[in-house]
Amino acid sequence: MRLLVALFTVLLYTGAHEICGQTTSPVNGSVVDIASGQALAGAMITAEPGRITVVADKNGEFNLDLSPGSYVLTAQFLGYATFKIQLRIPLESSLTLQMSALELGLEEVQVLATGYQEIPKSRASGSFVSVDRELITRRVSTNLIDRLEDVTSGLILNRTGDVGRDPISIRGRSTLGRFSQPLIVIDNFPYDGSLEDINPNDVESITVLRDAAAASIWGARAGNGVIVITTKSGKPDLPTRVSFSANSNWVAPPDAFWNPLLSPEDYIDVERMLFNTGFFNATENNPSRPVLSPVVETLILARDGKISGAEANGIIDNFSRNDLRRDINKYLYQNQLNQQYSLGIAGGGKSHAYRVGFGLDENQENVVGDENRRISLNIKNDFSLMNDRLKIQTGLYGVKSTSTGAGVDPNSLQFNNASYMYPYARLADDNGTPLAVERDLRAGFKSQALESGLLEWTYVPLEEIGRSPQKSVRNDWRLNFGANYQILKGLSAAVQYQYWENRSSNETIYAEESFFVRNLVNSFTQLNATNGLLSYPIPKGSIYDWSNFNSGSHNGRIQLDYQKSWADKWDLTMLGGTEIKSLAAVNLMGRYYGFNPEFYSSLPVNYQGQFSQYNNPFSASLIPNRDGQSKTTDRFTSVFANAALSHQKRYLLTLSARKDASNLFGVAANQKGVPLWSAGLGWTLSDEGFYNWNALPYVRLRLSYGYNGNIDRSLSAFTTATTVTFNPITQIPYSRIVNPPNENLRWERIKIINGGLDFENKSGTLSGSLEVYRKAGIDLIGIAPFAPSTGISLFTGNNAATNTTGFDLNLESFNLKGTWNWSAVFLLSGIREEVRDYKNEVPVLNLLNNGASGLGGTYFPVVGKPLFAIYSLPWEGLNPNTGAPVGILDGEPSEDYRAIVTGATLDNIIYHGPARPSFFGSLRNNLTVRGFSLSVNISYRLGYYFKRTSVEYDPILLGRGGHSDYALRWKNPGDELITQVPSMPSPRNTLRDLFYRNSSVLVEKGDHVRLQDIRLGYQLPQNRSWAKAFQRAEIFFYANNLAMIWKATDTDWDPDFGTFRPLRSLALGVNLEF
Repeated sequence: MRLLVALFTVLLYTGAHEICGQTTSPVNGSVVDIASGQALAGAMITAEPGRITVVADKNGEFNLDLSPGSYVLTAQFLGYATFKIQLRIPLESSLTLQMSALELGLEEVQVLATGYQEIPKSRASGSFVSVDRELITRRVSTNLIDRLEDVTSGLILNRTGDVGRDPISIRGRSTLGRFSQPLIVIDNFPYDGSLEDINPNDVESITVLRDAAAASIWGARAGNGVIVITTKSGKPDLPTRVSFSANSNWVAPPDAFWNPLLSPEDYIDVERMLFNTGFFNATENNPSRPVLSPVVETLILARDGKISGAEANGIIDNFSRNDLRRDINKYLYQNQLNQQYSLGIAGGGKSHAYRVGFGLDENQENVVGDENRRISLNIKNDFSLMNDRLKIQTGLYGVKSTSTGAGVDPNSLQFNNASYMYPYARLADDNGTPLAVERDLRAGFKSQALESGLLEWTYVPLEEIGRSPQKSVRNDWRLNFGANYQILKGLSAAVQYQYWENRSSNETIYAEESFFVRNLVNSFTQLNATNGLLSYPIPKGSIYDWSNFNSGSHNGRIQLDYQKSWADKWDLTMLGGTEIKSLAAVNLMGRYYGFNPEFYSSLPVNYQGQFSQYNNPFSASLIPNRDGQSKTTDRFTSVFANAALSHQKRYLLTLSARKDASNLFGVAANQKGVPLWSAGLGWTLSDEGFYNWNALPYVRLRLSYGYNGNIDRSLSAFTTATTVTFNPITQIPYSRIVNPPNENLRWERIKIINGGLDFENKSGTLSGSLEVYRKAGIDLIGIAPFAPSTGISLFTGNNAATNTTGFDLNLESFNLKGTWNWSAVFLLSGIREEVRDYKNEVPVLNLLNNGASGLGGTYFPVVGKPLFAIYSLPWEGLNPNTGAPVGILDGEPSEDYRAIVTGATLDNIIYHGPARPSFFGSLRNNLTVRGFSLSVNISYRLGYYFKRTSVEYDPILLGRGGHSDYALRWKNPGDELITQVPSMPSPRNTLRDLFYRNSSVLVEKGDHVRLQDIRLGYQLPQNRSWAKAFQRAEIFFYANNLAMIWKATDTDWDPDFGTFRPLRSLALGVNLEF
């Protein structure tokens, strides 16, 4: 942060003082139409490196001040082909840049990377989306994937459903299995590490491959789409340039009040009611001494005559003024501060180009004591030898990420094993002194245990901060090498290799004075009834939990490329090759008791014996054992080929094929070798003689068809089993069969047909594309019933199928040009998914419970419905006399909850719709004027549902707290006109709760529009003497998660974030190039 402040100070200081030692030369020129010689006012001229940009004046003239060296000057103007010229400063005369009117559309100059080759978009028949460096750096985030959100059509970050395994989707989910994420390719090879280990500042461009023609060359790993990442490289014949960027991002802390929990006042009222009914009598007399809350303990004292009723009421009134959420916000949450620094050094000579990139990210997380630090290094070299016939590339990328935690967060504040802390607990007094809270066992019993020689058993949350430090270290390295040799004109051979290694370690050291250790040691302490002596099966000292995950892979590829043009009409591009990959992963974990951090020593324990618990001698338990290990090995071999033939740059035919083999598949499947292939067509319709629609002088059609694949690495063709360390009864190890052998196990296949239309109007002010697609998942991994006589009731294999249809619309308009430049980008994606085949019948109750957590839960396949869907039971309102919820049974209103729930079928429950958006996209407006730039992005999600949470009386009547909707419950006749929250039942009725929780009254539409982010930048003008120290200098401000513009639901819920408030962030940064 201090470095960033210093940079801003320097930039402001240079506003009044010229930086000496820098010499520049003026570059004067004009931009004109090559045919007419007319001046092109408003043309944009950019000098690279440095990205120094100026705009031509009304006479088409421009002025630049550049330091000596080599530059590439780029001129852009609406309706004209981009003009580039290489020059060396200083110049002897002025420049005249002659631009040609655009004939083939903007796609001619856009280059797409597939991981195997780079091709102009005009020669692509498939579905590609390209994100350039400017768009990548628009957003402030240490996570690369965040920078793709709302700027890439067809791609969405999932915040509902199976988010942990499915954080990102490209045109929906094409598998029912665990491995549903897109394939990530970095610098031509698949990447098996975490995307958190990729520094966004090292990325030059990203290409998203969405259909078979684009992605089928990646074979059995491309079924869920492919994201191709190209990192930055140096350029030949350019002097050394230094780029530096820094930003600080302030993120608002979470708000504990956002979670709709029972208020302290209502919680105390419930405790009073339960106490008066004798509910706590069993707990009070339980020999295990389970904890009772301070209010209940106070009521017991008053009942037993130890304090008066007035004294008890006064104490309880003081409790009601406390609010745990207020203390959580004050003592456990904090502003998150992310600081990001990046330094790049790049340049090159005649036969060599290089780039070295350094990155540092330091994050203070939003929980007190949690921090994250990432250091990255990226070194790339490109050599051109033998008169450019031999080209060699080398790369080294390393990152070290370190995360630390203090061991205390709001989720760790538990009252007992069944509920969170009582809401009137205080973490500190008015002076900030930490206070003890009740937990697990009654305070009186803990005091007696202390007197008997046990360890202190009180729980003081704020004193626990730092007593159980957590540390996670991840080292990720990639080393790659490539050589390309031109054998003959148009024919070249390439060899590529990459080694990747990831070593991750996680550790938690529970200090001897931590509550975790004291509680565990005390619980297992043994009292000798004969002599009264204490023994400790769990030795005193620290407890050390650790885990190590090490993985590595070797990738090798041999490839031939061929290009030929003839008769000035035909262009042929072909490639073919083979590749091999080996991936191994080893996971180890364990726990050391009696650990001494200074000497790294520990003491043995008896894992086989059962020990009575100190608070209940009649209960025995095993000492917790975390020992475990696993190893996986994946091997792949592939053969691939790709060809493209174009005629007059008007007609295009593309073909692609790949065959994969793996040790994961069955013998029969590998021998059969089901091919994954694609074919595509392209037709520039506007080049035909009969085409005369002047409004759209550029129109191009695309069509592709083919197959991609997907792999579920959790399965094998061989019998698989899991081993459990010890059976709690027999005390010997045992194993459980997970899946029987399956020699026919094969990769999943995704059949895709995609049609595209690209267009641009006459003036170049409007361009875009429309694509429609259909995907069919074939041989998907699913669960099917199996003959019980085999000992296995369910079988996992290739027995499921899905269908997905959708479209993607991209529109880009240039609304103003000149001094003021205004452009807009509109993205709209629509998708419809359904399960076509699934053998295992899903229990209806699982379908109803899906989404009960408020955000779509997990998935349960139902034929004819989306994978992620919201279902509910019909709702008929509240009984006006009792406030009981009313459902439908056999077409009639009913309060027979058991019959309603057990009689629920797919025919009588309500299917509302998908739990994920059917339509999504964004509208991004960009405005530039005199060095200032403003970008505003509005995002939207439409056509989906969510199920909000509400009160459940069963946990409330069990003293475990509950939902704030309790305050809105029906109390008296007539309340049914103003509330839909049922009355409190007497006695408690679990089925009543189950019906209400899954009723249609809690289902809401998730449609919403939000002001996602704003970026304001200012680029220092190059015609000022004080700015000549920099090739480019920009100051920018960025704000994210700003406001909800509109939402379909009238509730306070955020459809995407539920009970967690989206955290607003504000960032300030600089980008400098020297």
